[in-house]
Amino acid sequence: MTPTVRLHVSGDFACFTSPVSKVERMSYPLPTPSAARNILDAILWKPEFRWIVTRILLVRHPRMPADVDALPATIALKRNEVQSTLAPRTVGEWMRDPSAYQPLAAGAGQGTDGTPRMTIALKNVAYVIEAYPHVFTPVGAEGQVNTPQKYVACFERRAAKGQCFSRPYLGCREFAADFRLANESDTPMKVNEKLGRMLYDIAHAGSGRRPHFFEAELIDGVMNTDPYKVLQQEEVREEVLACSYRR
Repeated sequence: MTPTVRLHVSGDFACFTSPVSKVERMSYPLPTPSAARNILDAILWKPEFRWIVTRILLVRHPRMPADVDALPATIALKRNEVQSTLAPRTVGEWMRDPSAYQPLAAGAGQGTDGTPRMTIALKNVAYVIEAYPHVFTPVGAEGQVNTPQKYVACFERRAAKGQCFSRPYLGCREFAADFRLANESDTPMKVNEKLGRMLYDIAHAGSGRRPHFFEAELIDGVMNTDPYKVLQQEEVREEVLACSYRR
């Protein structure tokens, strides 16, 4: 049986943007599988494996009423978002000559690159992410054996100490996530809801990037994201599982 990890994540705000809203951001009520995977990657990532998220549990945030089981509340925010992107070559030039540094400013005034946009975000959220490592290379270049048990043990040690390569975030980088290993008290709320079509992941194949979706449903506070159960087409499932990606 493949070992799994269980991580409790929470935060004051979250926004897992639905592609349905092209201009203004509107959040799914739960993390997408790819967003949950990136949270795990922030704690432990190796090119030899990738995390496969099997379930996401909606659990109670400490600020939520104890007698209410419901989806997270939403909040409307207006933020300035930059429109341009930075090329790696530009960053390299800044590193060689710091005096050439010109940041992208997200303000709305003169000399900035920002555009005001509305965001329908979530507030006071808490989830439990369950996942297992899918190993690409069982034997490394130096002959070391790469097993799921090895990466699960490493992940649990790092998560227990609060260690991470970069601070995990809940959909947007400004919405930082608190994390810890889940325990028996982290039980899902009794919420049943059809969440509709949700982004599962974006496969980076030889032909380019291809988004894949699934019909998300919350049953007793649990959203099943196991690719063998929610991705019906075998070729789509294999593309998602075999896909390698960069951090």
